[in-house]
Amino acid sequence: MSEIFYSTITNGEDAKQKIKNGVNKGANAVGSTMGYRGQLCLISKGGLPDPTKDGYTVSEAIFLEDPVESLAWETVKQSAQKTVDEAADGTTATCVLTQAFLNNSFDELEKGEKSAIEIKQEIEKSRDKIVAYLDELAIPITDEMIYHVAKTSANGDEEIAQLITDAYKQAGENGSVGFVNSNNDNTFIEHTEGTLVERGFVNERFVNVHSTQSVVLEDNPLVLISNINFTTIKQIVPFLEFAVQNNRELLIISELDYNVEEAILVNKVKYNHRFCIVKPPAIGKKREELLMDLALVCNTEMISSLSGADFTGREAMYLGTAKSVVVTKENTVIVRHDDTPIEAINGKVAELKEQAKLADKNYVLRKNIESRIAKLSGGISMIKVGGITPAEVEEKIARVDDAVGAVRSAKEEGIVAGGGMALLSAIDKLDLDEVTKKSISAPFMRILANADFKLPLAKEEKVWSLKEIVKVLFNCFKEDDVITLKAPNYPNGYDVKNFKEVNMFDAGIIDAKKVVKNALINSISASNTLLRSANVLTYKNK
Repeated sequence: MSEIFYSTITNGEDAKQKIKNGVNKGANAVGSTMGYRGQLCLISKGGLPDPTKDGYTVSEAIFLEDPVESLAWETVKQSAQKTVDEAADGTTATCVLTQAFLNNSFDELEKGEKSAIEIKQEIEKSRDKIVAYLDELAIPITDEMIYHVAKTSANGDEEIAQLITDAYKQAGENGSVGFVNSNNDNTFIEHTEGTLVERGFVNERFVNVHSTQSVVLEDNPLVLISNINFTTIKQIVPFLEFAVQNNRELLIISELDYNVEEAILVNKVKYNHRFCIVKPPAIGKKREELLMDLALVCNTEMISSLSGADFTGREAMYLGTAKSVVVTKENTVIVRHDDTPIEAINGKVAELKEQAKLADKNYVLRKNIESRIAKLSGGISMIKVGGITPAEVEEKIARVDDAVGAVRSAKEEGIVAGGGMALLSAIDKLDLDEVTKKSISAPFMRILANADFKLPLAKEEKVWSLKEIVKVLFNCFKEDDVITLKAPNYPNGYDVKNFKEVNMFDAGIIDAKKVVKNALINSISASNTLLRSANVLTYKNK
């Protein structure tokens, strides 16, 4: 017998209060990690402690018991996930901004002067002004600034910031930076010069350097790249004979029937021919694109279904050249030959960069294009993250993930002053609605609240409230218990590490504009959705 589910409808003041509760509970926990002096959150995983200062990890770990509160928080999580998909960072900022926009919107609604639709429309008009303003503020990132963007995103972790800076420098302008678990206590960078193919040799009997269990072809090897399956030995013999006659090493990247593969392997073992077979990575269109890119790197033409079946006399047309090739069980690295024309590769990279801009909202497609650019450019840096305990490694990987993503976003759209100052400065510069004015100060206010610091007053020292701090620091004034912010001249802001006003760029407190922009857009979307949710339907079984 199938289960019977009943709908529970929550509406009116009850719905509004539970929506606010759900958002506030989640955002308070996530927001507590924000800024240099943000706090750790201890998460239970299978009864074991998992301490983290990563907003995304905290957000994903929160599941509220009340079904209405849970739905509200899941809405915030979806908006934060969209920010991460688009900008690779910004979970905490999205949650904090959503909380501020929602609470201030409900307060405005309670005045009875405007409808939810009118409030929504005013906020969206202000949003568009702020996005345009951020575009004006943004400046291109320099190599020196990479360290500061990474440090800000990694919550002030200097070790992670330096690793990411070194990784990007080694990878080059168009190179790729990634990260994996190092499976030991150490954290380090492993850089690969050349084009990485995520496939290794098909049989370990091709190995010619047994100390490293690898195939090393280092004397300008020939490279055959095929998108067809060689079903008979007759098809591939012309290429094998060409390599032998010219005393050249040969790398074959292709699908081959088992009998063809075995015949090549027998020749390699019996006559010590320097051959190696690697299966092509990926499938379908993605495989074809990767193989065509490899053909550019090796200055040759990819064999396709249109190339025919008999290659006698046409071997040279489909045989490219590399400077060297190293093949392991998992990966193949091809180093481009010095004589390979760079113009065609640069042209393809430029074309892919334009495609990446058009694919900005499609995370999977954009990542694929970025990977192709890195392979064509020939520089890949992998950060191997280690630690003493699994919890430490997981927490460090989360911060590396945020920082790598923030730098990538900064390289795409530039940087702005961090610490919430880019949004805060918009209050004085733009004609904004009241809800937006109050809400966009939230990241700055949260960073100060997390700092919980003391300021000297005359000859005594006391703990200042958040409102007092804001009022004194930035010349704010108070009317009817409402704090009106008057921001310092951009890009000045407040450094909660050293407790003083600074030029944020000089102090290295920097955000990627793309992260700030998407956090703003997605938080407003989530807040407006919840603001207009008059009824909440949840389900329970009989």
